[in-house]
Amino acid sequence: MRQVESTIEEKLRRVRGDGRIWRRGRICWIQYYVNGRPVRESSHSDRKAVAERLLRQRLGEVAAGIALLPRAARVTYEQMRDALLADYAANQRRWLTRAGKLYEVSALDQFFGGYRAVNISTDAIRAFIYKRQTEGATNGTINRPLALLRRMFNLAVQDRKLRDVPHVPMLKEAPPRKGFLEHADYQKLRQELPEHLRPILAVGYFTGMRLGEIRDLRWSNVSLDDAEIRLDPGTTKNDEPRTISLVTELLEMLKIAREKGPDAEFVFTCDGQRVGSFYKAWKSACKRAGLAGLLFHDLRRTGLRNLVRAQVPERVAMKISGHKTRAVFERYNIVSGRDLKDAASKLEAYLAGQNGDKTGTIATASLRGSVLTH
Repeated sequence: MRQVESTIEEKLRRVRGDGRIWRRGRICWIQYYVNGRPVRESSHSDRKAVAERLLRQRLGEVAAGIALLPRAARVTYEQMRDALLADYAANQRRWLTRAGKLYEVSALDQFFGGYRAVNISTDAIRAFIYKRQTEGATNGTINRPLALLRRMFNLAVQDRKLRDVPHVPMLKEAPPRKGFLEHADYQKLRQELPEHLRPILAVGYFTGMRLGEIRDLRWSNVSLDDAEIRLDPGTTKNDEPRTISLVTELLEMLKIAREKGPDAEFVFTCDGQRVGSFYKAWKSACKRAGLAGLLFHDLRRTGLRNLVRAQVPERVAMKISGHKTRAVFERYNIVSGRDLKDAASKLEAYLAGQNGDKTGTIATASLRGSVLTH
């Protein structure tokens, strides 16, 4: 009796391991097991040979540990992309969109368009990376769409359309830029810029606001009486409101701009129109001021550093600059050569004070005597 039961169990395990094929009408269907659970799938064919090939493929995937959900083989790249766009739209992440579309997606569309999700392997992703590198894209530029691709797969797994997320290799990015604008250079550049761009420079330099925030600034967001700029929710990169107090120089410049355009909707205009791109004018002015290579975004880094130098608490500085995380804040709060020299001077003054010498002569004389005796 036990031998008969053992034979039956072995037969059941063999049948379960081999899967099975049957017909529903004219179409052949297959069944196999994943983690002890039966999975049934249509072969979409009336030929048994087609069903047998599909069953062998699925059994191989089970053995390799990459078994798919029943309909995973039909999930396309385009479906994952559309799900990602819907997710960002639902969460109102406007800062990643241009005209309602993620601009980093275009490179993925060109390479993975027409792919099925199961065919986007790590090897395929590496091929995408290599193609973008041969096109001259930087590692940072390549990482942005890679992050979106990984998000697509994560959403598909959450929606139970796919079972696994392929490994997405990320590239090492270059260190952040270290461009700064010292106050003397700011004054030089201000003189070289066209008159209608000087207030934009001042706002960037004194507040660290992003260029997009500055160009979109409306008079309804400016209170000259309270000397404040008030950014509304949804108009900033992180969608959170910000209030920025104005220094005297900037306040006076905005008052003059208001007098010149009392009926204007936007703060920064030229010939009655909102200021658009001014890349050529900026580049030419920087060259004349001896600041070739300076980016407008370097003003954001400069503004943040100036806040820290002025001993504004980091929590307040982050609120002004709009940084939500300390990690990103630190990427902008870069130490310059002048900061290091200032630190050395402060250290020397401190040590001199410990010796009871306000001028540092005791410490210097002591050091010289130590060197001579050795």
